[in-house]
Amino acid sequence: MSPSPHASGMAAAAPRENRGVGRLLIWAALCFAVPAVLPRVVKPKKEPVAASAQRSTVAMEVRDVPRTIAELQAANPDYIAIGNSMLYTRLGKTPEKMNALTGKKFFFIVRNGSSSAAWYLSLKNIVAASGVKPKLVFFFIRDNDITSPFFRTAGDYAVYLNSLRGPEEPVLDAILGKAPQRQGPAGSLGRLLNGPGGLYHFPDWDEKLPRQVIDLAMDIGAVGTPKTALRSTLSSRFALEHLRPDLGADTPAPGSGDGYAPDGYSDLIGNYQEAEERSFLPAMMETAKEHGLKLLFFRIKRRPDNKGVVSDESPALREYARHLQKWIEEHGGLFFDETYDASIPASIYQDGDHVGEKHMDWYRASFWKRTAGLFP
Repeated sequence: MSPSPHASGMAAAAPRENRGVGRLLIWAALCFAVPAVLPRVVKPKKEPVAASAQRSTVAMEVRDVPRTIAELQAANPDYIAIGNSMLYTRLGKTPEKMNALTGKKFFFIVRNGSSSAAWYLSLKNIVAASGVKPKLVFFFIRDNDITSPFFRTAGDYAVYLNSLRGPEEPVLDAILGKAPQRQGPAGSLGRLLNGPGGLYHFPDWDEKLPRQVIDLAMDIGAVGTPKTALRSTLSSRFALEHLRPDLGADTPAPGSGDGYAPDGYSDLIGNYQEAEERSFLPAMMETAKEHGLKLLFFRIKRRPDNKGVVSDESPALREYARHLQKWIEEHGGLFFDETYDASIPASIYQDGDHVGEKHMDWYRASFWKRTAGLFP
């Protein structure tokens, strides 16, 4: 099986000119129209944005590795958690409440939308590099994202990923050096649409031009509002609490922003060993062994139905989870799967797979009780 999505963004052939120009014009028109309407809806304030607010926007895109290492060394925690919104909408963005609940010291390395490549670099270049020896390092994972190494590694996600790089990253470069190609009819169709010269492939425009068009559209539609203020306002407007509760929050699916998605579940059948060996898991286990770290992979329960059952989980994904647990435990790690825990009801979820803030105290207590045997 291919370890990752079958993506569109790695090839460099020129687009078909006659088709590309027409598609670009339609796309550009939409980019102009949306920013022109949104400022009138959200009514951004005209006053300048404080410097601290500007810094927080940048901090969402990159991580200051030396500063994080210093903070980690100062905290000297018992436990370190690494993950994305599946982590922070359950345990919190900061560890204070977990510390108060457990009497232990936690440290969180969280980034919305981060995935296995970023988690591997966080483990290697922050946790291991710090010299801190926690009793446990744990990762919040969902479905098969931990064995889909290309997921969220390009586009805007590459900015954060690159901020975590060390001087040399042979494992990262070896895995991400070439995107795999999906075989069969589905792969042929994907290459026709997204491959070199495909109908929806813009290799020369993928990065630079979208940013330029969006900036120009904001200049026209923002009626004098500074871009930083407008971006901040739009980010607040589309925060989690404003989303529809039935949206698949942070869903690992095509169109996630970088052209890469996790493997299709049907592709997993019979290829579990290959999926794990071609992911970042072996390197994570090797890093843990070299630095005396114990790793726990915590598989969260996706939003269940009204009976508390994750009824849309496929047999292939269920078998994948069983094999993943076996592989992790055979290589010295720990695995916990809450997917089938009936005590976690649908009522605690706010949007998609995110737990609502008013239910997080309940979840934290439940989490600590259910995993007590895993935390030394």
